[in-house]
Amino acid sequence: MTESSTDLASRTPRSSGVQSVARAAALLGAVVDSPSGGATLTELSKLTGLNVSTVHRLLGTLCAEGLLCRSREGDRFQPGPVLLRLGRRSLASTGLPEVTAVLKELADATGETASIGMRRGDRVLVLVSVQSEQPLRYLGEPGVSVPLTRTAMGVALLAFDTPSPPQRTPGQRRGGDEDAGPDPTEDAEDAEDAEKWSWHVRLLAAQFRGYAVLDGADGSGLRGLAAPVDSGSPYIQLAVDIQGPAGRMTDDRLDALGARVVAAADSLRGLPVALALGQL
Repeated sequence: MTESSTDLASRTPRSSGVQSVARAAALLGAVVDSPSGGATLTELSKLTGLNVSTVHRLLGTLCAEGLLCRSREGDRFQPGPVLLRLGRRSLASTGLPEVTAVLKELADATGETASIGMRRGDRVLVLVSVQSEQPLRYLGEPGVSVPLTRTAMGVALLAFDTPSPPQRTPGQRRGGDEDAGPDPTEDAEDAEDAEKWSWHVRLLAAQFRGYAVLDGADGSGLRGLAAPVDSGSPYIQLAVDIQGPAGRMTDDRLDALGARVVAAADSLRGLPVALALGQL
């Protein structure tokens, strides 16, 4: 469980030195988490539970060391150059810049918007997107959560788990007697089984090709191609996709486009992206 800035600041310290570090850390966290691009002295006092004089003293030290700085107006405290440098160094160690570079190369090579997403239960969270430069393009929406069955990334993630086939074929009676005649009470079950078989075939096709294809079911005219990313985890959690107009991503181009997507997914293998992206 993550501690709040107030919890951190109010924790009983073992020494005055530890107390000062804990309080400084609480202030840094409050400034970084501020939704308005910085916080005033009074706001920081309220956020951390520290009295104004203590906050004023600590802010002076943090600004002097470059961890914080004052806004141009002087009334708000913002991340300073040292804190920003630490953030960039931390970001570089996660592999996120490499992820963006791979997506940019994929978008340039295919002419379509490229994205990476992570499985969250029965949905896919879109984490990073690089837009196509085509006038007509999929815009890409990082932060959007989409059901697994509504995105090519979701199909790729499902395909490279082990799909379970339906328990019976469409039209087969529950008791196994296929000659007993139609049973209207089982029409709904047959329709559900037919849908399951359709998905089973879709997943098998993705496994055979190494990438998934999914056309938008909402009349959007979009088509997506996706491949799973092996990040070293026992489970497939990440996938890369491209999305664009189906009229541009025609059937005769699927193999070439799919090869590009698979290559992009393979190039991310070994990078610590699962840890990095999982924190977003």
